[in-house]
Amino acid sequence: MKASPHSIVDGLGSLASPPAIHRELMQVIGRPTSSASDIADVIGRDPGLSASLLRLVNSSFFAFSRRIDDLGTAVMAVGVSQIRDLALATSVISLFQDVPAEEVSMEDFWKHSLATAVGSRVLASLRQEFNVESLFLAGLLHDLGRLVLFLRAGRMMNRAIREARNRGTALHEVESEIFGFHHGDVGQALMERWNLEELFAEVAAFHHAPLQSERFPVETATVHSADVIANLLRWGHSGAPVAPALSPRAWKLLGVDDNQIPALLNVIGRQWEDAVEGIMLGQKAA
Repeated sequence: MKASPHSIVDGLGSLASPPAIHRELMQVIGRPTSSASDIADVIGRDPGLSASLLRLVNSSFFAFSRRIDDLGTAVMAVGVSQIRDLALATSVISLFQDVPAEEVSMEDFWKHSLATAVGSRVLASLRQEFNVESLFLAGLLHDLGRLVLFLRAGRMMNRAIREARNRGTALHEVESEIFGFHHGDVGQALMERWNLEELFAEVAAFHHAPLQSERFPVETATVHSADVIANLLRWGHSGAPVAPALSPRAWKLLGVDDNQIPALLNVIGRQWEDAVEGIMLGQKAA
């Protein structure tokens, strides 16, 4: 039987379920009697996650006027849903940190994903979105289907990267030729399996074709644009030899004034460095 995005995800075993910390947080958050301390207790059982979140909370991400040294205060200061999304983002990096891939290092891959996540967050901040961390998480997860393909069809993925490089073609287009679908489709299947909000599945599916997004066009355009920026500025490396093209119509949806771009890139670059230090180095130090 021919493979499909869902059959690819079916073969992931335990990875076909979301990180345990996310399930636990959802259970605690869903209880009306839960407090910030209860949520902090769940996070506190994972030293790497705790260290990463506290580094982020005390970084330029939030620019709080005073230092926050405990998780309970962090939950109250940042917000429950925001902490939940940041916790899932951090846990996913840990979950997929040792994917075997000949053509791309996992460190570079996650640096690219973090750059896209931060860029999405900053662009969402310009629109004064209520929960910019949901866009951070959407940006971080946008290429996760590519790691699934490395795990389930590594040889074919390595071949796809070599062909894309030799032909100067976008990697997702070569993936579609080889598999009949691309990493965005696999990412969508995984987000659905994890039972995440529809936003994440749609962004994963259409981040290379944002104008096809029907339910979340602005959010998908946001992640698409942040992905292109990260690729063009070589903030990490997703494995794609050719940077994807920016959709002018998607960019226009965001309403960014040309005069804002230099300052925008400066903020993204600074927060990206904080994210790499806070999340990736925080996990290693724990």
